[in-house]
Parts: sequence; structure tokens; C-alpha cells
Amino acid sequence: MVPTDPTSGSAPGAAEQGAPDPDTGGGAPELEPLSFGQRTARVLAVGVMLCIAALWAYTLWGPTKKTPPGVLADASWAVQAQAICTEAAAEIDALPPAYTATDAPARADVIMTANGSLRTMLQRLDGIAPAADASNDGRMIHEWLADWQTYLGDRERYVDALEADATARFYVTEKVKGQQITKPIDFFATYNDMTNCVTPGDLG
Repeated sequence: MVPTDPTSGSAPGAAEQGAPDPDTGGGAPELEPLSFGQRTARVLAVGVMLCIAALWAYTLWGPTKKTPPGVLADASWAVQAQAICTEAAAEIDALPPAYTATDAPARADVIMTANGSLRTMLQRLDGIAPAADASNDGRMIHEWLADWQTYLGDRERYVDALEADATARFYVTEKVKGQQITKPIDFFATYNDMTNCVTPGDLG
């Protein structure tokens, strides 16, 4: 006969033989499934981390940066050109602005003098320019010089027009429809740090 516990009235070891008590930690607890919002948040977090890692990898080991369109790969020519343009700009700045002239003949005279400085500038620039077919730099430089020659031609025609008509106006050739040729000239000069190679503002 098995002795009983006088305080509980049950045989010793009864608790061990019965079903596990969930309050005492018996058995493995079941994991609560993730909600849709929790799963979405986890996916987004992983996606963000992968994007950050990819950006860093591209920055450190990605392809070499390309030269932006219109910018010379070799900046040495631009340095020489800037020096030549600076001399011409100084000569033009020393003249009275053409738009301040009191009459057409005086305006034509000052424009002719300025045009002489620009013509010399372009001759010197052409003398140091690489061959047009030597590189992409050469092609861009020669196209830019051709645009400059067109603009200089506009100025020379304006002088001729003033000699025939005191009320003549200055007209600039369009590079493309609606865009004066001065825009690509100034763009190329500015983006290649040749600030004194932009078209002058002496005509107003």
C-alpha cells in the first residue's frame, strides 16, 4: 500500500505523473505568427540595408566617372586659351562700350577696333588647337572656334550695316532654331573655366 501525503491526500509523485502544467513552463511555448505589417516592415528594412550596401559598393568599386558633355578631358588647353582670351578681354574693356557711342560712325569705329582684338584672339587660339580629328577634345574645340568665327562675322556685318544705316540693329546668327550662337560659345567657355573667352558685352 502506497502512503499518501496527509496534506494533499494524493500519493507522492502524482504531480510528476500527470499532464504538464502550462503555468510552470512545462512544454515548448508556441510562437505567435507575424502580422502582415510586421512582415512588410522587415522586408523594407532588409531592402534599405541592401540598397545602402549597393551604393557604397558602387562608390568604392564602381566604374570610373565619365567627363560631362562639353567639358574637355585635358584641361591644359583651356588654361592656355584663358590666358589668350584674357589679353583680348583687357583690350576690349579699355575701349568705351559701343552702345555708349553718340552716333553710328563712332559706334562702328569702336566695334571695328574690338573686332580686331577678337580676330587676333581667334587666330592665336586656332594656332594652339589640337587637330579636329585627333580626339573628342579637338573636335569640340574646333566646333567652338567655328562658332566664334560666325559670331565675329555677325559683328563685322553690323559695322557694315551701321555705315549704310545709322539705325541698323545687331543680329546674331542662330546655332539652332531659337538659340543664338552666343549660347554654346559661352557655355563651352564657362564649363571649361575659360571665363574670359565668353562673348563680350560691349554691344549691349
